[in-house]
Amino acid sequence: MALAQHISINQTKRVDHHFSSKIAQIIPALFNRLLWHTKAYTTVFGILFLTLASLVFLCINWSGKKLTQVFQYKTVVEQE
Repeated sequence: MALAQHISINQTKRVDHHFSSKIAQIIPALFNRLLWHTKAYTTVFGILFLTLASLVFLCINWSGKKLTQVFQYKTVVEQE
């Protein structure tokens, strides 16, 4: 009981101040980390998107060439 009577309010305020200062340090660090990861993943997803777009273009180009070869072959046979 005697020990509990000597606890002051200033000690609890100091703990709250310490906690709020830690939060004030953690939030900018988390924000910087988020920006760093966003920048890194933007690069990775950009390269992935360009690769997939190139593959789609190659497939369309290849299919178009095959179709024109089939139609050209039929026209040559019909002419003979």
